[in-house]
Amino acid sequence: MRKKTDFAPFNVGVVHNPLPFKIAASLPKFESVKISYPSRLNAMAIDPSMIARDGSMQYAPGEIIFKVGIYKQISIKLSKTSGEIIIDRGSKREPLIMHAALIMKRALNFNVGLEINVENSLELRHVGLGSSSGLIASVAVCINELFGKPLSDDVLLRYLAQNHGEEIDNNFHNLMPVQCIGGSAAAGLYGGAMIIIAGHNRVISSLELDQKYKAVIGIPEDFQEMDSKTLLEKEIKSFPKFMRCGKKYGPIIAYNILHKVLPAITEGKLGPAGELIYQYRFRMGSINNCSYHYKKLPFIAKRIEYLKTNNVADVLSLSSVGPAFFAITTKASECRSAFKKAGLNTLVVSLTNDKYKIISKK
Repeated sequence: MRKKTDFAPFNVGVVHNPLPFKIAASLPKFESVKISYPSRLNAMAIDPSMIARDGSMQYAPGEIIFKVGIYKQISIKLSKTSGEIIIDRGSKREPLIMHAALIMKRALNFNVGLEINVENSLELRHVGLGSSSGLIASVAVCINELFGKPLSDDVLLRYLAQNHGEEIDNNFHNLMPVQCIGGSAAAGLYGGAMIIIAGHNRVISSLELDQKYKAVIGIPEDFQEMDSKTLLEKEIKSFPKFMRCGKKYGPIIAYNILHKVLPAITEGKLGPAGELIYQYRFRMGSINNCSYHYKKLPFIAKRIEYLKTNNVADVLSLSSVGPAFFAITTKASECRSAFKKAGLNTLVVSLTNDKYKIISKK
């Protein structure tokens, strides 16, 4: 297959990076499966320069994510209509759901029909919480369960990350090839409330966190949503900033992960990760670099920065490129108050150490 080396839209269901092996025709092991899938907060990239280039849909900047209890519920059952994929009318974001189903059909080589229902009323779109990649991942994981999990978690993670796309408003046939590192898929496929991904979509470490920690999420009150095509056009103009940041700080970040964050994880400690995330976002220029999405990001950051420097929040960060900020803290009420004063609509949610959950399987 010809490699994709641009950022032009592509058809729903196109596979740019096939599995490295062939699967014989798959038969379903169950008639229906229903799962619950968590969301992720993307705290930082390990080398942001690696996100600022088109590598045939394969991106290797690495990232640190936190998993939160904002769930999607996916129900899939076999259809009586041979080979047809039917999406319930109440399911939002049909192109992404169809893309997930079609690329799994290509991977698993099945011919049965499917009926898909998605319950994602709590979903926050294009604010940095991985709603698009999380939706695709959750549908794909549910299909994998329906067929008896022929794809291992690590293989499925890379397959989804390297064939990602996001919907274009009023366009049901094409997706934008937005960069994907794999955090949303990893949130459901791997345990631990904090997960580190490195290289080409490889989970290298995770940390379980006590339930005393909460995630306080803040979204600017005046933020106006943009579709993925518009956002990518703006992001491409900021690529030189990401490149400079990665070249200057990438080696420093990698050293700190290797010699500070990973050893701390073996002792169950969050502190070094929180400090590195803070340095990356507030001292290495990341928040300024991401302000193409929402111009007031640096102003808001200055108003809430004290939450980290005064040890109110263990982690304080932008999620992905924003505009959502978040804090990981045992002092949720204080962080929530600070977020509100900074003009952020706030949401307090629990962290989760769990993988996706099977609600029913018949």
